[in-house]
Amino acid sequence: MMNEIYSHFSGDTLLPHPSQQHIPDPNIRNSTRSIHYWTELSDWYTTLPHVILYTSFRDLVLRLNGTSVDELRQVSQRMAQHNAQLNNQLHDQWTDILRKVASNSPNRPR
Repeated sequence: MMNEIYSHFSGDTLLPHPSQQHIPDPNIRNSTRSIHYWTELSDWYTTLPHVILYTSFRDLVLRLNGTSVDELRQVSQRMAQHNAQLNNQLHDQWTDILRKVASNSPNRPR
């Protein structure tokens, strides 16, 4: 993924810890094994429930041809609503975490 973020990235990465050598390098974009491994851990499978998944290019074409613009707008609206709810949940969780950390700090905020 570094190649996508930093075009000057040479592709050289740090060697993994010996206990992690079985995990493919996420920075090698032409590795099918790496892409399959990291894609399964990607957000859209876990936090974006309204994503329309397809199994092949043919399936994608069939789904696109069978879906109206209004249906796509509804999916987009449901995604936006879910994203807003997730944002609120994360804000609340981080607020709680930081309050707990602060309560144990010698420089406790008031």
